[in-house]
Amino acid sequence: MKRIVVVCIVALAAIGAVSAQGFGGGPGMMGPGFQAQAQAQVAQVKSTIEGKLALVQGHPAVVVKDKTYFVRMPQYLYGFVDGLKEGATVKLEGYESALPYAPNSLFFQVATLTIGSKSYDLSQFIGQGQMGFGMQGGRGRGGYSGGRGRW
Repeated sequence: MKRIVVVCIVALAAIGAVSAQGFGGGPGMMGPGFQAQAQAQVAQVKSTIEGKLALVQGHPAVVVKDKTYFVRMPQYLYGFVDGLKEGATVKLEGYESALPYAPNSLFFQVATLTIGSKSYDLSQFIGQGQMGFGMQGGRGRGGYSGGRGRW
């Protein structure tokens, strides 16, 4: 009986030690891709771009001169905002940040979208990822996922 208790305590201590390590580690344990992405997110510059929406490598983008701006805004807007489709002329105000390992490509987080004479304020969605309310919003990582997961 004592052996079972001792084995259970050792097993629980091992499980606790492994789970306390977390995922991804600290800054020294991240790979170069993660470090470059973290630096790219810090160095954001507010700007305005105008152009036509296009699909570049399967992602919505605006190509201006020699630069490609990959547009980051909630994906559900593509079905509900009139005129927001491939080939639409748009004016975007927001924050640009460098795309790691791609010299003439940038991420562009949209704060204000203008199509024709209509403007849409998207500043409330900045920092919530491509899908709008993803893992950061709502219930968080590992919690109840609204019936779409294991729980």
